[in-house]
Amino acid sequence: MKKQRASKLGAKVVTDIDEIINDKAIDAVDICLPTYLHKKYVISALQADKHVFCETPIAFDIDEAIEMQEIAKKKKKIFMIALLMRNVAEYGTVKKIIDSNEFGKPLTFRAYKFSKPYPIEHYSEPVIELLNFDFDFINWTFGLPNSIISSRIVKEELHEHATIILKYNNGLLGLAETSNIMPESFPFSAGIRIICEKGAIETFFTLDKNGYPDFKTIKYPSQGNPEELHFEPINPYEEECKLFVESVNKGQENNLLSAQAAIDAITICLKAKESLEKGKEVFIG
Repeated sequence: MKKQRASKLGAKVVTDIDEIINDKAIDAVDICLPTYLHKKYVISALQADKHVFCETPIAFDIDEAIEMQEIAKKKKKIFMIALLMRNVAEYGTVKKIIDSNEFGKPLTFRAYKFSKPYPIEHYSEPVIELLNFDFDFINWTFGLPNSIISSRIVKEELHEHATIILKYNNGLLGLAETSNIMPESFPFSAGIRIICEKGAIETFFTLDKNGYPDFKTIKYPSQGNPEELHFEPINPYEEECKLFVESVNKGQENNLLSAQAAIDAITICLKAKESLEKGKEVFIG
């Protein structure tokens, strides 16, 4: 199957990643490996003078993330992260509405991502590997919170339901919720609802049987009827890859998918984990 697909695309199949990294004819690489392997291969590619596009989360450790960022700067190479939700049309529209002040000052929000249990061999930690996407969108829209309070329900080892309260200096209060203890019959679900002084906006989806998101995006003005928004189908994975390729061709990094934004997102994830472990409020330094 891989060889057939490669032949169709005019590409080459290799089983040794070093063959790609050491190929001087290759200008850029996309690191789609599990998170714990990101640092090793991102740095190898940067040291081999490659531009790098890396999957999210950028890393499980802040120091590793910063090290990758610093090496990219030193090597003067483009280093961008696949911050998926920034290229999802529905989420982008929510941000535009908040930025436009159409509904006035945001008062509170709720973001969530729910999944049935993963097999242990494919374990994905909810707070980091699920909420990372939501924390990036929240940072993008509202900036970094001032503090975090977290609590959890643990069903069994590696499976949990976590609730995180985010507090902001301007009085904004947010709730982020994630779970991988949902029943087997429950579809993968995610969304965000933002309540403002003059209305509310929300977007949410479940994955259908083919793994595609079935979105609904609704505006709720203070007066008048709700308005459901509709969008032309756009593949966010293609869009983020296009941004990276355009950046490489122009020789100028696109800040929408910056390593710093990815570092900020994983910072919130790790602060949420710290709050869970300590059982108390944690402040963002």
